[in-house]
Amino acid sequence: MKPRVFLPAVASGVLLWAAFFPFDLGPLGFVALVPWLTLVRAPVSNRRRYFAAYVGGVAFFALATQWVRVAHVMMYMSWLGLAVVMPLFWLAALAILRRLDRLAVPLAVAVPVAWVALEYGRMHFPTGFPFLKPLGLYQMIGFGWYDLGYTQHAFLPVIQIADLGGVYAVSFVVAAVNGALADLVTRSAAARRALRWADGPPPPAPEEPTPTPSLKAGEQDLQMRKAFGESEEALRAFTPSLQGGGWGVGSSSRGPASAGLAFAGLLLAASIGYGYFRLDHAAFADGPLVSAIQGNIGQGDKMGDPAGLRSSYYKLHVQAFEQKPRPDLIVWPETCQPVDWCEVAPGAANKVLPATFSGRWKLSQEELLGIGWGVPVLFGLNGLEWDGEQAWKYNSALLLKPLPRHPLAKPDDHEILRSEAVARYDKMHLVPFGEYVPLGEQLPFMKAFTPYEKGYECRPGERWTRFPLVARTGAAYTFGCLICYEDSDPYLARQYVASEPVNFFVNISNDGWFNGTEEHEQHLAICRFRAVEARRAVVRSVNMGISAVIDADGRVVALPDPDWSKSKKIDAVVTAVVPIDGRGSLYATLGDWVPAACWATSLLALVLAPLVARTARAGSAEPLPSGTPN
Repeated sequence: MKPRVFLPAVASGVLLWAAFFPFDLGPLGFVALVPWLTLVRAPVSNRRRYFAAYVGGVAFFALATQWVRVAHVMMYMSWLGLAVVMPLFWLAALAILRRLDRLAVPLAVAVPVAWVALEYGRMHFPTGFPFLKPLGLYQMIGFGWYDLGYTQHAFLPVIQIADLGGVYAVSFVVAAVNGALADLVTRSAAARRALRWADGPPPPAPEEPTPTPSLKAGEQDLQMRKAFGESEEALRAFTPSLQGGGWGVGSSSRGPASAGLAFAGLLLAASIGYGYFRLDHAAFADGPLVSAIQGNIGQGDKMGDPAGLRSSYYKLHVQAFEQKPRPDLIVWPETCQPVDWCEVAPGAANKVLPATFSGRWKLSQEELLGIGWGVPVLFGLNGLEWDGEQAWKYNSALLLKPLPRHPLAKPDDHEILRSEAVARYDKMHLVPFGEYVPLGEQLPFMKAFTPYEKGYECRPGERWTRFPLVARTGAAYTFGCLICYEDSDPYLARQYVASEPVNFFVNISNDGWFNGTEEHEQHLAICRFRAVEARRAVVRSVNMGISAVIDADGRVVALPDPDWSKSKKIDAVVTAVVPIDGRGSLYATLGDWVPAACWATSLLALVLAPLVARTARAGSAEPLPSGTPN
């Protein structure tokens, strides 16, 4: 019988899925990859190896992202796309792992290097890599969900290292443990029998010669590797492990596996120790009192009944405003203010406005500035900006503050403004097919895959706005805004504290697309990491949930209900004093140095592995072990 490869690959996909929501079995993250990692050393052809690895990836992403299809019938295509494209990164990781393994790098090191490198690639593929900016090819994009580190969102001592290297540092630790355990498994006689590696040769066939009975286990591995398509270079590089002194699977020494296990154990222990050190601090300073309002409006109702949307959120606004003490800021979710905010770009102030834009501009003045909102309010809405040639649409956050009451103002007088605009932030990391259509001009048929009947294409923003806020105490603060899934982009969030650091974050999102699925919990879990990475609290206002306040240690300190699952699909006002953290963050300063180091190591391995194999073949005085087919 052939060695088992598909069963362990799919098992890993299912185990890793269970480590995320809806099951949230975080400890599984430390072992979920172990079955899949046996493919690194499995004595099979590369065709079977990589096909099995791909199937395991499909199993994971199909299960983990199934909530995407709930948003709209056309989103089934997005779900399918994620399920078949994202596993390609697993194949690339496997290719890097194979190279590192041939260079005698223990799996406890090789796995985190390869896995973190490819997580970063998935986060920014294809045009979101910052190094593309000078080439004019840069646009924020990528799928940053389901990094291995996110499985540990509830393990607060471990995730504190995110302020050193981001979520990638947490992924590195979790992957190291997986690699160390995989090293032990591939050396275990019982596991090898279960995988059908050592209970006999594969079925005889011309391309699969039967090993001689006198061969030892390591020599059988070597023979089967050659039989199943390994190159001569790979065989020569693998040969030293048969002599008992290498790191390869055929080594009779337990030293390398023990060393890998020791490395992973020390890394995990050091991470936990650092976490307890960072959690042992004085109480956070009290910041402003902020209310995040949360409606329970599905996307169909949100788009089909703007008046009902406004009415629902206006009632929640009044509920928040009437609290004692009164909040310093009320936050509405993404695009839940149905009135568009209209502005004229500075360079177009002297040009005549089109009648349609002029009418919308007047409406925005009346409906947004002509109302006394009582306290500063951050609206999630569409921003329209006329540049003299056309009106550009943005997915925006607009901060308004109340003006002193005019002595001539009457209750129904909209001619006298009661509020003024303070600042606007435009979303930079747009969602493909949701907020823009990739290659939409070149391939018009692509627009058919959007969930909108009419076009909803936005222009990406270009600046990280620092919103000013003065609390009732007179204390002044600044905050940065992350719209929707921007809180899944570590690069974007840390820019707010890399220079001119803000005091806290606000995340506004419309999760009404996903109708109470596990997306709501997973989104909140991801957001916890942005708080730790920047050492800044996060206030979340999310349509349909889950709204929350997260402190700078990643601890969720305010929710609609203590139970996460009961905090979604309900109307709620979440009010809390924002905890202010003055600590710095190495990650905010140095950025993505962890994945950069992993990529450097991976690229070095891709170059060195063939060179080392060639050198070993040319300089080896010893022939391959007797009995190995030529």
